[in-house]
This record gives sequence, C-alpha cells and structure tokens, in this order.
Amino acid sequence: MQESSLRNKSLLFQWNFFERAISNYSVIVKMFQHMEGDSDLLAEMPRVFVEETVFDACELVMRGSGKPSFFSIDGSLRSIDSDDIEKAKGSIFSPTIYHDDFGYGTLYVYPLKRGVHVFAYFVLGKRKSITLDESTTRDLELLGEILNRFMLLKMRVNELKMEEEKRTKQLDARLAVTKTLLENIIDQFPYSLLLVDRNGNICFANQSAKEEFFEGIGFVAGEPVENVIHGIEKGFLEKDFILKGELHYTKGDDYKLYTLESYPVKDDKGKIVFKSLVLKDVIDERMEEEENVNRSRMESIGKLAGGIAHDFNNVLTGILGYASLMKRMTAEEQQLNRYAEVIENSAKRAAALTEHLLNFSRRQRVRVIDRIDLNALLGDVLFLMRESFRNIMITTEFDPKLPQIKGNAGELQHAVLNLCVNAKDAMPDGGTLRVRTERKAYLGGKEFVVVTIGDTGSGIDEHLKSRVFEPYFTTKTESKKIGMGLHLVQKVIKSHKGFIELQSDRDKGTSFALYFPVAEPCKEEPKKPRVEAAKEITKRGVLVVDDEEVVRGLLTGVLSAEGFEVFQAADGIEAMEVYESHHRSIDLVILDMIMPGMGGEEVLRRLRESSRKVKVVISSGFMSEEQREKLQEYGVDGFLDKPYGDTDVIGIAKSVLSS
Repeated sequence: MQESSLRNKSLLFQWNFFERAISNYSVIVKMFQHMEGDSDLLAEMPRVFVEETVFDACELVMRGSGKPSFFSIDGSLRSIDSDDIEKAKGSIFSPTIYHDDFGYGTLYVYPLKRGVHVFAYFVLGKRKSITLDESTTRDLELLGEILNRFMLLKMRVNELKMEEEKRTKQLDARLAVTKTLLENIIDQFPYSLLLVDRNGNICFANQSAKEEFFEGIGFVAGEPVENVIHGIEKGFLEKDFILKGELHYTKGDDYKLYTLESYPVKDDKGKIVFKSLVLKDVIDERMEEEENVNRSRMESIGKLAGGIAHDFNNVLTGILGYASLMKRMTAEEQQLNRYAEVIENSAKRAAALTEHLLNFSRRQRVRVIDRIDLNALLGDVLFLMRESFRNIMITTEFDPKLPQIKGNAGELQHAVLNLCVNAKDAMPDGGTLRVRTERKAYLGGKEFVVVTIGDTGSGIDEHLKSRVFEPYFTTKTESKKIGMGLHLVQKVIKSHKGFIELQSDRDKGTSFALYFPVAEPCKEEPKKPRVEAAKEITKRGVLVVDDEEVVRGLLTGVLSAEGFEVFQAADGIEAMEVYESHHRSIDLVILDMIMPGMGGEEVLRRLRESSRKVKVVISSGFMSEEQREKLQEYGVDGFLDKPYGDTDVIGIAKSVLSS
C-alpha cells in the first residue's frame, strides 16, 4: 500500500514536472516567434502567459510612461498602473508575491531590469488566492528572467533600428545635398553634357545641353540621340573607348561647330553602362582663328607688296628720270625724242602699278578707323584684279560725288577682294565683273553708300542662297576652300553698321550690294597758302643721300645742270660725315628713308640736333601718312615721292630753298 502510494506520488510529480516543462517550453518558443516576427513582444506576451499558466490575468507595464499591455480571461479583473504598485508597495527590485491586493487573490510581480534600474513590471494575477509552491516559483522566476532578456534584446534592437533610421536619414540628407550640389556643378558646367545608354537613348542632359538642344521641345528621357543631335552616327556610340571629333550642327538660322568627346561610363565591375557626350561650341573660336590667319596673311602680303614696290620704285626712278632728261636733250631729234617718250610713259604706267600696290599695302598694315574714299579703295583693288586676271573684263561705274564712310580700310579692302575673287571663280571661262558705286536713300530716308559687285557667272541655286553666309559652307571642291569667305565679308560689313543684299539666278550671274551708312561731314581744314618759287635762289648747296647709285647719279645730273652744287652720300654714316665737313656749303638735304645701316630717320634726327636751319626733303617710295606725320615733328620741308622726273626734282628744290 505504501509502495503504491509512493509510486502514485512519483508519477504525479513527474507528470507535473512534464506539464510545467511543456508549458515553459511553449512560452519560450512563442517568445522567440514574436521576437523573430514583426509583432510587438510587449503586446503579445500577456496572452501567452495566461494561456500557458494557471493565472487569470497578465500585464506588462512600463515604469513612468507607456501604455500597459494587459490580458485577462476574467472580466472582473483590471489593469494595475505601475505608479499604483509603487505607491502601495514601494519600488520592487525582486520577484514578490502578494495576496488579496488590487482586486486579486494572488499577484506575482517580477521587476524587469536594465542593469540595476527597473524599467517595467511583469505581473501575473489570479482572482482567487492560491499557493505557489517552490517549483512553480522557480519556473516563474526562470520565465521572468528569460522575458527580461528578451525585452532587453527587443529594446536594443529597437534602439539600433532607431539609430540606423537616424543614420539613414542623415545619410539621405547628405546624399540629397551631394546630389543637389553635383547637379548644380554639372548644370553650371559650361559645355553640353549628355549621358546615353547602350541603345543610344538619352538618359541625362545638363542645363547647358537642355538650353542648346531641347529649347522649345523640353527634355524627354529615352529619346534617341540621333533624333535630337543630327550628325552623330550610331557607330560613334558603339565604340567602347574614348573618342574625339567635330560636329557640324544647324539650329534654325544659326550654324554651330562643336568639338565632340565621348567617354565610356563603367559600373563597379568594369562593364560599360553609359556613354557620356561632351559638346563644346567652338564656332566663335574657329572664326576668330580664321580671321586672325586671314588678317596675318593679308598683312604679310601687304608688307611683301610694299617691299617690292619700294625696290621697284628705286628702279623706276632711274628709268623715269633719265627718260625725262633724254626727252629734254633730244627735243630737236624727233625719232629719239619719241623713243624717250615711250620709255617715260611705260615707266609712268609701271609707277601707277606700284602706287596701287603701295595703297593696298598701307591699308593692310595700318588697321585704324578712319574716313574712307570707297572709289579710291575699289580703284586700287580693281587695278590689281585687271593685272592678275586678264580673261575677266572689268567695268566700273563710280559716282564721282560719292561721300566718304567711316571704317577700317584694311578690312573693307579684304572684303571687296574676297567678293571679286569669288566672282572670278564663278567665271572660269571668262566673263564680266561689274562694279558700281552710288548714293541711295534707304529705310526711312537714311542715306547709304552702296557698292554693287556683280558677275556673269553660273549663279547660286535658290535653296543655297540662305546658306551662303554660313561659316564653313562652300560649294567649291578644292581642299583649301573652307567656306569662311562670305561669312567674314558679312561680319566686316555688319561691323561697319551696314548690310548686304544678294541677288542671283541660275546661269544669270550673282550680285552683292554692300550698304554703308554715310559718314558725318567733317570740317574742312584751311588750305595752306601756296609758296611761290623765287626767281633768284642764292642758296644752292644740295646733299643727296641714297643707297641706290642710279638715283644719286640722276639727282646729281639734274641738279648740277640747274647750277646747284651737289654732294653725295651712299648711306647714313657717310651722310653725317659729309655734312659735318661741308655744313657751311649745304643748304638742302634730299634724304632717302630706307637704307642699310643708319636709316633715314636717324640721319634726320642727327641733322636737326646739329642745325634747325638746313632744309630737308624726304625722298622715298614706301611711306604711309602716319610716317609722314611723324617726320613732320622733325621739321621736314617737303616730300619727293619715287619715282619722279627731272621737273619734279627741280621744282621741289627751288620751292624749298626759296621759302
């Protein structure tokens, strides 16, 4: 009997232990489930404890603040506030059992701690009073400890989440600032920047690109790049390396020239995902470069022409001078006199050619804004055209009363020459070049000087008329023709506040009318009184300074025949030596400007340091108005331009010495 009783107690103990173990295991498993899931551990655990233990109610209440989590199977039981517990029982730091308090027969209170601080209470309640044996108390303490650790873990997880969210927000804010900054930097990038995917569709465009290529249509991501920027070949985008090139682009009436650079954009694995396109508008730079090249070329031609004309004038001076002497000496021999006259006329014709060359040279070398006689400018250009293109007939109709305009003679000369050369190119088999000047009222009565340059060439097709002034546009096939001529002509005319009219018909020729505003009339300078040559000249000593022996011989012969005493010098150093030795006998110095060694200007300066009384006449075949004005500062008494005849020499000598 006793053995049977012990066996029953043992079985009961084992059953109770097994039951408690299953219950505790179930509670712990559900704790894990709620921890791993998204459910709130604080809200869900009271139900679990009521379902798995002998208690009627369970509450998890946070100290100080926070909504308590309460579950009960008895509607008569109520939630207990943490403040009520501490007011009645004080702070609880260890598991405690209460009987007949707060409407409960039995209360089990377990403080949940973080370190030494209680942050919540785990409360189990039974409506009726029960006795909790030692094993049940141990189980509750174990579950309370496990719950405490789960709560701490949950709190730490929540804190980490909050910290992560805070860091994420801070990072997002920094990324937003960085993105905005990067977008601003890219938008302020002075060149157009596009990102294109592997299929050639535009994914991104900076502000410069939007203004340049999407104005009026708006940026649309995914648009094929060839539909937006005409001229980009698909094969260009298929290359997987850095590429550079040029793109000619027309936008309305504007012509653009871009340098195009393409760079592959790779991901972290080195795979190309985009192609970046950088387009820089270089049309202004190229046009400026072209203008500088043309200007430099024309200045070089001008210097070369001036140098040749100077040397040629020295030769012509001897020919013309001696021919005039021969005419005078053979006045009674008709045949010889006629031969001398032919030589003289030929020399004068050659002198006219050098004069036009010198005028052309001066305009190219001296680029200042001044009043311009367009008739004279056109005459010089057309004279050179006649000499250069003999298969072209040139006709002119100049208004003799044409008013002056204000501008840069060198640039206008280049523009006119450009139009004349274009006209010549349009008539490869010969034709007629017609040039006319006139005064015309236009646009509200405003007066313009009009220069019309027309040809009888092949003309311009109607669809090309609107493009002839575009930079880099040309219908010529020669490799050296880059299509900047008419564009630069138009730019020069516009810079002079003028405009161009074009008339052309196929196979009927082309005509360009250049309109320039009339310059304001200037005050006429008072005319200097003419100095009449005296009949008797008492001063007759003349020093001739020229590096050309022919010129020295001519001047010596002409002046000696008129009774002058002539001294000669072949260069500047010899001139000063002769003057210092015979200064009492020298009344006039005829001085060449361009000589090897000491030049004419230095000789003139030294002469004036020595004496202000001696007369000086400058003899040169290559001198601008600016040079003449500068020499006037030294008190020059006259100019004898090469080539000249005997009467020119005698006239200037007598005029200066008698003044």
